[in-house]
Amino acid sequence: MKKIVILASGNGTNFEAICKYFSNSSKISIIKLITDNKKAYVIERAKRLGIDYEIIDYTTFKSKKEYNDYLFGRLKDLDSDLIVLAGYMKILPGYIVRYYANRIINIHPSLLPKYPGLRSIERAFNNKEEYTGITIHYVEEKVDDGRIILQKELKVEKNWDLEKLEEEIHKLEHQYYPKVVEELLNNSDEN
Repeated sequence: MKKIVILASGNGTNFEAICKYFSNSSKISIIKLITDNKKAYVIERAKRLGIDYEIIDYTTFKSKKEYNDYLFGRLKDLDSDLIVLAGYMKILPGYIVRYYANRIINIHPSLLPKYPGLRSIERAFNNKEEYTGITIHYVEEKVDDGRIILQKELKVEKNWDLEKLEEEIHKLEHQYYPKVVEELLNNSDEN
């Protein structure tokens, strides 16, 4: 059984899409949600879906290093095959990224290298991009800069407002992120 740990900080729609995708899998299991935000709606989703969760409240630590060291220890204890970032808003330090090289992935709502960082959909919309999309990539030390696993392009229709564009981007995320997770874990059997 392949084990996934998901890190999330917010609403958790990608978390839920992944959990539902693997809900009947005998080969892949989501063993834990870790969130740094005690108010994140993703916690309610985990409860509803029966997924074990842990809140590692960033605000209770004396420093960023103390938080990251604790998180690193918990990740090692969980011994997962893949760490999936799903709206996790903290930047993982280099020592965690290096330890889990090619075993941490992230999804970003733009066609990287365009629009890294925050508010990517809004920035693409405001710049009147004809095309935008999603990028699923390995997490490396530089933010939103890891080796690309998959990109899916989306044509921005002229009559779309920002809300419609966000909705269409989320549809792509929910469709492709679970499939990429599955493919990566299935391919790891062959290595």
